[in-house]
Amino acid sequence: MDVRRQTSQPAARVLTAVDRILRDMLDSPRGNDDSLAGAPALVRHIVLTIMRRRATLDWLIDSARRGRVRPRLRRGLWWALTQALFLDGLPPAVAVDTLVGFLRRKSPTEARLANALCRTLLAPGREAVLRSVREQAPPWVVLDLGEALYSRWEKRLSAETLASLAAVLREPAPLVFRVRSGYPAPEGEGIEPLPDPDWAPEARLFRCDDPGAFFSSEAWRRGEYYVQDPATLLAPAFMEARPGECVADLCCAPGGKTLILAEAVGEGGTVIGMDRSPRRLRRFRENISREKSCRVLAGDACFPPFASESFDAVLLDVPCSNTGVLRRKPDVRWHFHARKVRELAELQALILRRSARLVRPGGRLVYSTCSLEPEENTLLVERFLAEQADFRLTRERQVLPAVLHDGAYAAQLIRG
Repeated sequence: MDVRRQTSQPAARVLTAVDRILRDMLDSPRGNDDSLAGAPALVRHIVLTIMRRRATLDWLIDSARRGRVRPRLRRGLWWALTQALFLDGLPPAVAVDTLVGFLRRKSPTEARLANALCRTLLAPGREAVLRSVREQAPPWVVLDLGEALYSRWEKRLSAETLASLAAVLREPAPLVFRVRSGYPAPEGEGIEPLPDPDWAPEARLFRCDDPGAFFSSEAWRRGEYYVQDPATLLAPAFMEARPGECVADLCCAPGGKTLILAEAVGEGGTVIGMDRSPRRLRRFRENISREKSCRVLAGDACFPPFASESFDAVLLDVPCSNTGVLRRKPDVRWHFHARKVRELAELQALILRRSARLVRPGGRLVYSTCSLEPEENTLLVERFLAEQADFRLTRERQVLPAVLHDGAYAAQLIRG
């Protein structure tokens, strides 16, 4: 993301937008999907970089300022240090001057403090500053993970695996899209075919390095492509949906998995997409509007409004801790707590139990998350199987995040 052509005035406008979004995210941590909706690409990129590097930024700030740092000042320091240390284009002196001007209108005292802190922190130069972090900061800061998340992963992952995982999660996720069934493969500069993941051998995935051109293309407007991380193909693959079947996706929004199911069952089949969020259902309806086999229903997966044995297959892509998608939701690492995982596991278990009756004998129940936590995945499925003697586990897969895909879990359970 190149900002070399910015003057201090445009930079000030960007800082104002970034500060507003950061404030909203921290005051109401509902996730960056809500807080970043509609923001310009540059602003989104800066905010997400700050969230990915927050541990490093806070450690530097707190090591230079022993006293309390007010939230507004801290947000501004995040922006200036991110510009200087992690983004190319805006010279450090311009970033510092922009921050000082931004704060001076609100608090001359904070402006003077920001100027002193930034110049002290950045005086050694970028490489020396980052080297000091690697050599002196605690390991969870070096890896830019929240302390609670680091403590949990450090107990079950090798040091090498943890370092590799953290490195992946510090980087932006690439723009990957799937060519939908019946449409030709794309051509053009900046588009690269990707190897199909082993869990979805006929995925037809491509990587795009020019989002602007992609989203303005006629093929995108015609619905030939769907932006979809390869990890999200795991659960639909486990569904093994067949032509003419009646299947359900009970936590369906935004609809990428539902589209795959609709392509599999064809016009002779039926896919019921259900979600409890009106906002998410609006987006879902837009995404599946061209699919004749899809039906949309507002409802709560904890209380599925269907008769027993209604479906050949049911997909439960349940709400989860999102620890497998930290590249896309980097703020999650700062709100992670073991208590929240336990609460989510109880909700997930409830959805799984109450949805099991909807599957016909011989049918398939697929449970999936974008979490890496055993309590939400393997342990929860084991608990379910201990209670439900008429189900058996036939397939199970945990995918860790990698350069070209996020993390995901899926389990296929057969009834009878």
